[in-house]
Amino acid sequence: HPTVRLTGLDAWNALVGNTIAGKNSDGDPLFEFYTKDGVVKQLDDDETATGKWSVKAGKVCFEFPDDDEETCYKVTVDGNVATFTDDDGSGKRYEILTGNPKRL
Repeated sequence: HPTVRLTGLDAWNALVGNTIAGKNSDGDPLFEFYTKDGVVKQLDDDETATGKWSVKAGKVCFEFPDDDEETCYKVTVDGNVATFTDDDGSGKRYEILTGNPKRL
């Protein structure tokens, strides 16, 4: 049963209400949970942060309180793998976890 590769808003809608799991730039565990009302809850190693997400021109943009400006990504979803690609073209892969298993 081939999985359908989702892009743009379809991909993002598959992530809302769910969690992504991966690693941060230091190789530590990173989790993010996306609520339907535009909030992102992040667990980065053992630190939590709450930010905002919005969709602009087919990309998803995130802004956290410590950020100077928002960061936007193209999102694709392939099965249970989400790929976030930044404006430089470098992508990061995350596993999609159903719901909010980390209680973020």
